[in-house]
Amino acid sequence: MRGIGFAPRDAAAVVDGHAGASCAAQGPVTSSLVAFDGFGLWAVRASLGAGATLTWEADHGDEGLYVASGEIRVGTRRCPAGGAVLIEAGVVASVTADAPADVVHVGPHDPEPPTGGIHGPPDPGPRSVHVVGPGGTYAATEPGRDTRMFADSTCPTCRITLFVTARDGDYASSRHSHSADELLYVLRGEIHVGSHRVAAGDAVAIRAGHRYSFRGDPDGFALLNYRRDASEQTTDGDIPRLEGGRARGLTPIDDLR
Repeated sequence: MRGIGFAPRDAAAVVDGHAGASCAAQGPVTSSLVAFDGFGLWAVRASLGAGATLTWEADHGDEGLYVASGEIRVGTRRCPAGGAVLIEAGVVASVTADAPADVVHVGPHDPEPPTGGIHGPPDPGPRSVHVVGPGGTYAATEPGRDTRMFADSTCPTCRITLFVTARDGDYASSRHSHSADELLYVLRGEIHVGSHRVAAGDAVAIRAGHRYSFRGDPDGFALLNYRRDASEQTTDGDIPRLEGGRARGLTPIDDLR
């Protein structure tokens, strides 16, 4: 891909087990991989049956699991639909679905955490697994908008950015770019990027520095946004601005579990 790539849901084969390389599945799991040639980020759509477990050894980067439906568990900590589990690089971990659940699993091809970004390298440890409820760690809410950040690259021991942003009606973004690669996954509704219609279950990969805009469906949409590291956004006619819940003055939320 060049500056932007599109991955329709129906283009990826559904397989038994986990379609990615960073973790192993035990029990009833089906999934499909979203990946782009030459692009450093990927996503896996996975359906977990009752009793299914995903297990990570140490060779992986900062990864996130967004719970689209049902509930998953990390030990005794439970993460319901709308929440996320963040697995820091190098951590041995497992998550379990006691009942059926659907997740969107995101991560980088490079297992080494980034070191040259805006916030520098993450601390070497101890690293852990964060369980963040649907409220997120930061939020921006107003009529017609609900944005929930699960991570914004400011954690001392990880650099992942992961958030959901949703709109209930018409919305058109400004033309802009980000200083980090990003992966957008449509959870609900649809968006239009140029002439491309991106529906629920589809994904968009956008390289750092590529300028784009999108408009939402009149009935609204919800997007999962994933980046490997901190980012600055540049809007046409404006200077770069640091992104993140803390940097943009979003409301802090205490929904860690």
